[in-house]
Amino acid sequence: PFAPKPFTYAIRRPDHYPDGMLSIEETTLGANADASIETMVRHIPGNQNTSMYIPLNAATSVEITGDRYLHGWIQHRFESMGNPSYNVVARARQFSSFLMVIGNMAGKDKLSPKHAIILQNKDEVLIPLLNEVLPTAKEFKDAISSLSPEQQAFAKAYRGMQLESSVFGVCIIQLKPQLEKLLGLPSGALTKEIQLTQDLMSLFVDYQIPSDLLSYDGDAASNMAAKLETVKAHVKAVVDVVDAAKEKELLEEERKKEMREAQSAIPSPPSGGMFGAPSPQYAAAAFGSAPTNFSFGGPPAAPRAGGGGGSGLFGGQINTVLPPLTNPPSLVALSDQTNKQEESEETSPEEMEDGELVDTDDFTLIPKVLDGKIEKLDQDNSLRSTILKAGTGWSRRRQENLLTKAQSKPLASSAVEEEKNKAFDLLDALSRSGTLSIDCSELHVVVALSHCFENDVMGTVIQDNINPIEKVERSSIIVASTIHDEPSQILLSGNSHVKRLGAAFPALFVDED
Repeated sequence: PFAPKPFTYAIRRPDHYPDGMLSIEETTLGANADASIETMVRHIPGNQNTSMYIPLNAATSVEITGDRYLHGWIQHRFESMGNPSYNVVARARQFSSFLMVIGNMAGKDKLSPKHAIILQNKDEVLIPLLNEVLPTAKEFKDAISSLSPEQQAFAKAYRGMQLESSVFGVCIIQLKPQLEKLLGLPSGALTKEIQLTQDLMSLFVDYQIPSDLLSYDGDAASNMAAKLETVKAHVKAVVDVVDAAKEKELLEEERKKEMREAQSAIPSPPSGGMFGAPSPQYAAAAFGSAPTNFSFGGPPAAPRAGGGGGSGLFGGQINTVLPPLTNPPSLVALSDQTNKQEESEETSPEEMEDGELVDTDDFTLIPKVLDGKIEKLDQDNSLRSTILKAGTGWSRRRQENLLTKAQSKPLASSAVEEEKNKAFDLLDALSRSGTLSIDCSELHVVVALSHCFENDVMGTVIQDNINPIEKVERSSIIVASTIHDEPSQILLSGNSHVKRLGAAFPALFVDED
């Protein structure tokens, strides 16, 4: 049970088909090689631990009560190997979905989220994993030995924060079980309801519909079919309202388009009159006559004495009578409307010390415990703590519909941020803004270290006269005993290995007798 295992996990409920897969893979291996990394892992069931929280904003934190996995990962690096590259890989199956949150542990019960994304319908996401190797504890002490006490205290505090932030976390949240819990449905009710699940996710993510409008609120003793029909009716009613609003907006846009086309059909006035005024011919063509005198209501104006009967610009009379204005707009009303429009435009949204007792359930303390053990047991000064974090250059492979082939496209920083906002909107809805815990979840916590050899493989064996296998075994025992919180002798499968390693590294078993 203590042997390293591949970091490849199926995302599934008990007795159900998997919804997807999560793994950390090395990209420098060949296509036929097993690319998954191997870690020493301790499984902590959710009912044996306290809740974990993921803050969405200053007011909302999502409670996670699922299983947890603490991983210890050792990277072996020789001088000639260079820096290998790794990816966090998540794949969803057809008609399945889940949500992934990536971040760092910020305390015993807190995962600080940096990224989040929803995967569904055969999506595949590749996220580069960056490694930052820290100096060993001995190197750090040698570097600060000449500093003042105040400067040493600052450097130690800063290194402590570095070690705490090196704990990498990936949380997987299954969506269908949480939707059933949110809507008051029995477990497994949405397993075969593909369209209903898609509609629910669209309403929550795209329109932020409150879950109270969709959840079942009838007799709790009703069977599954009756509850499902009630939820379907609620969903249909909300979808109809959304569709009607869309149709209304489309008609309004069509009317605006027609008005713009009608206005563009009117010819612009030519500049032929005095001071750029339109010529009488244009006025006559546009209005039917050249108006010079207007009378609003009542009988026509009497002709002037000596006036001719022509229709010239200054001579003659106009018999055209304009109809009286009906319901003229009030200046006060126009002013109020203008003020309201300006207000709406203004308010529219735009953007350890040795000897201390250690709580092994606080994952942020694991790097500090390892740092102390490495300083004491690693005489070669080759095992170093490593910071893990998600990098840029995400890519997603997606099949837009069933008739097309899947295509891989890069995700820009703006697209990654947009996916995070969508995932947070869905998390907010699924947790009822933090008041409903999420049970069907998995939290994978990774503590990484790098065993660095100063030479290549042949140089390490021949020139340095070092057996790299024994050195790696010592490093593995140091990490595994910390991850599993077990003595080193318990981790080994036979007495022969205990005797061999005890003779080579007696300090590993001194404190455990």
